[in-house]
Amino acid sequence: MRVLEKLSCELLQSQEEKFIRVKVRAISSRKIPRFYGVLFIPPEELQKSYKTLQGKPVLKDHNPSVDNVIGKVVETEFKDNAIYATLEIFKDDPIAQKIQNGLVNAVSVGFSRTLEWNEKENCYLAKNIKFEEISFVVYPADPSATVLSSDETEEEFFSEDIAWVKDEEKRKKAPRDYFLDPDTRKYPYKTWDGKVSCELLRRAKSLAALHGHKQIYDRAKALSERFCKKEKFSKEVEDMPEEVEKLQEKLNELEKQLELLRKENQELKFYAEAGKVYVEELKNSTKKYIKLVHGENSPLISMVDTLNDINQLKSLHDEYQKLAKEKLKPSAKENIPQDKFQELTPEKLQKMSYEEILKLKEKFSEVQ
Repeated sequence: MRVLEKLSCELLQSQEEKFIRVKVRAISSRKIPRFYGVLFIPPEELQKSYKTLQGKPVLKDHNPSVDNVIGKVVETEFKDNAIYATLEIFKDDPIAQKIQNGLVNAVSVGFSRTLEWNEKENCYLAKNIKFEEISFVVYPADPSATVLSSDETEEEFFSEDIAWVKDEEKRKKAPRDYFLDPDTRKYPYKTWDGKVSCELLRRAKSLAALHGHKQIYDRAKALSERFCKKEKFSKEVEDMPEEVEKLQEKLNELEKQLELLRKENQELKFYAEAGKVYVEELKNSTKKYIKLVHGENSPLISMVDTLNDINQLKSLHDEYQKLAKEKLKPSAKENIPQDKFQELTPEKLQKMSYEEILKLKEKFSEVQ
């Protein structure tokens, strides 16, 4: 018996070391917009059903898969027209750190119910509620469904820069503009040195939603959107060093690929310019041969400028180059001094101007 007691004690201690305890306001009696109309959850229905939430799994984003189970509900209670729950969350799950840092502070419950139309309230009443799970989410349907505390001692935790709010003397001495409700000196939202505290704003939104103080809630929300977005983003980045490192590596790889594409683009531009020069020279050379064969008024000359197919242009060029050579070739039957045209070569013929070719033609005419 003693051995069993010792084993049970060690097992309990081991299990406690694996979890953090989180207190949340799971759901409150309120009207919630739905696609089919307005749903009202009466407080008496919550009081009847709050125990059905106990022992249910804690999920991420209502995703009912094994990998998304991060804990369970260990205690529930009904008070102030709302259900409060104590959750045990696995310490090793990344969401535990985000809860403790305040990056995740909203919950949402999943439940079955029957609907009853209420003509007087012009809404549906939720009846026969049975809770199935509770999830950590980014945007809850019930704005008051938030984390209240998340430490192992279950005591409300205040960081050093906002610890003054627990000191009654300092609360009396603090300037009026340190509070969202200056007249009652409630809902503090600044650090002792006068800076906006995102942690206090989160607490103010939760309390204002719980007590139905809409103006306070709206002001706290507006200040959060103005001052806390950058802080939230920087904290999320700090919690994702591996992701940031991977993104940086991907960025470096893309920059290298971009540099290679720039070099390739420069080479293509160079070859494009060289190709234009080559085509222009080829057209001029082709027109020169056509004039030599058919004369200056040949319609083929204007046609050459319209050719954009390099293969057709090259073929026409080679054909008229051959015809020009044949036309300028001296007859073997004629007694023409060989030294008169021995310096004439295809290369020199290509380099000749139009005037030089005409002179050469006149010489051949004299020989004939």
